Amino acid sequence: MQPIKIGFLTPYSSIYPSLTTSIVNGFYSAMPGVTQNMFRFQPEYIKQGGTKVVQEAVQKLIHFDNVDIISGLVSYQSVPGIVPILESRKKVGFFFDLGEYIPFTQHISNHLFFNSFQLWQSEYALGYWAYKEFGDKGAVIMPLYDAGYHLQSSFRQGAIASGSQEIDYHVLAYVEGQSQVKGQLASLFEKMEKEPPSFIHALFCGTEAIDFFVEYSQWKLAGKIPLVVSAHMASEEVLSAVSNLGLTMYSASMWDYSSGDVLNTRFKQQYTAQTGTKADIFSLLGFEMGTVFSKLIPELTKRDWDTVINNLKKETIQSPRGERNFFLDSDYSTPIIDIEKVELGNNVVRKIAVSQGRSLKYSHSVFSEIHNECVTGWQNPYLCV
Repeated sequence: MQPIKIGFLTPYSSIYPSLTTSIVNGFYSAMPGVTQNMFRFQPEYIKQGGTKVVQEAVQKLIHFDNVDIISGLVSYQSVPGIVPILESRKKVGFFFDLGEYIPFTQHISNHLFFNSFQLWQSEYALGYWAYKEFGDKGAVIMPLYDAGYHLQSSFRQGAIASGSQEIDYHVLAYVEGQSQVKGQLASLFEKMEKEPPSFIHALFCGTEAIDFFVEYSQWKLAGKIPLVVSAHMASEEVLSAVSNLGLTMYSASMWDYSSGDVLNTRFKQQYTAQTGTKADIFSLLGFEMGTVFSKLIPELTKRDWDTVINNLKKETIQSPRGERNFFLDSDYSTPIIDIEKVELGNNVVRKIAVSQGRSLKYSHSVFSEIHNECVTGWQNPYLCV
């Protein structure tokens, strides 16, 4: 039998250089009894993942490499342009994203399936919880880059749903070749000392997340105003770099690596046994794809694409992060979200769940509101990739 060829759109990432390898290995770890010869991944480099380069990559993979399925890490912003290509050649698209943007509010295609980490859901949950816990008039701090996505709007809508009437937004100016954090926070903190907010929500990625923590830890009001940080800022990659700062903060978690849940333990064991490395969020996303594909092997081997599409629209799997499905409609699964208290000190990171976060159903009217208020023309397709 000819292997099922999966063309994999691979962006450049300085922060996660092994993201494609992690996804592919996660995929295979979900089906340890299946030979790797059954599926063949063909990476295709898409640079920063802009619309034009993604379209050209999909054209090449389909027309010249004759792949059966198109997959990879793709921004929602790039998807509409490749729909006609997939539909004209009757190909399946199964894409990953971290959730910098919320999904489309309108139906796009029966050929499209998405596995998202749904970062925007964690922001909505944090906004809802922060107002309930700390009161009104919090302050959101973010650099220009991070302000171009749907995350801060999701946080705002969560706070509004909770009863908030007023939130201050502070977008740090972009200075080419320099950190948007160093040199700008001092004056902002001085203003906050005169009129302290009820809480601070920080929304940074990459090295600027670390820069923020360092600058914040030196502020005289550090620890006196509650600090709420994005899920990315509370990731192991970031916190391990600042674990000696003696900070306390709150964040949202949609997957607890250390969970003793049976499925989570099995996933980590299977992945480590296969790769010799520690599982991460990208390997989890791949594991989820492999889990649903393992249910479709008879249809895939026959290349019965109509049945594959129909089954993918209906299939729901159990994942270490809860129930997952992959077709954007009113039944699209929402994540389980834990609000966590995070304590740093003596090079140790301690996390404890303090509340259950609220998530939004895909069909909620807030989706349209966020889309309508965020028509920014922002072209950077990824956050933290």
